Amino acid sequence: MRLAARLLIRKEAGTLRPREQAMARRLSQEPEVTNRLIQPALYFLGVGPRKHAFDQKLVSGRN
Repeated sequence: MRLAARLLIRKEAGTLRPREQAMARRLSQEPEVTNRLIQPALYFLGVGPRKHAFDQKLVSGRN
C-alpha cells in the first residue's frame, strides 16, 4: 500500500507522470487496495500531521 500512498503524495505535489497515472488507475480498480490500508502508509511516509490539509487538497483537485 506504500506505492498507492506515494502516488497520492506525488499527485498532491502535482508531479504525477503519465506512467504513474496509469499505475494509480490500475490500483484504484483493485479491491484489495482500500483507504483503510493506505492510511497507515501515508502516516508512515510523514503525511500524518497534515492529513486533513492533504485530503482537502486532493479532493479540491478533483473538481
